[in-house]
Amino acid sequence: MMSIFVILGLLLCVKAQDPVSPVKLTVDSVSSSSDSCNLTVTCSTQDSHISSTFTCDVKTCSQEGGERSGVTTSGASLRVYLVNDSIICNHSNQVSWTKNVTKIQDFCPCHAGSECVSAGISVCLLKMIVFSVGLIIMVSAVISVNVVEKLKKEK
Repeated sequence: MMSIFVILGLLLCVKAQDPVSPVKLTVDSVSSSSDSCNLTVTCSTQDSHISSTFTCDVKTCSQEGGERSGVTTSGASLRVYLVNDSIICNHSNQVSWTKNVTKIQDFCPCHAGSECVSAGISVCLLKMIVFSVGLIIMVSAVISVNVVEKLKKEK
């Protein structure tokens, strides 16, 4: 009989959870040099926040101190972490979850595995310039050959 009261007591202590509130991921500061880029972000909810710093070189990014997590006053989990060169802020409990994602490339364009040439010119832009110059040279050559042929015919 005593075990039934214990089980009933445990059942009565269960608290219903509300869905989590939206989460906001803010980039607080960016410092960049030719070989690295540092981002400091804040992951926040209505009642809590955590901050973290990410460092990127030309090939990879890492989170200083590893994944950061905390518990909000409502008992939900708040986490900020790195996945495939994106920073993710996640707010979750047993009922729901919400997240906000920021791409590191938006703030550090020449880092985190993105293609970049010195002086901030992207590889795509460089390819477009080379293609355009090549096209202009070919068109000029065709026009020149046609002009020379026309002059030869007139003689």
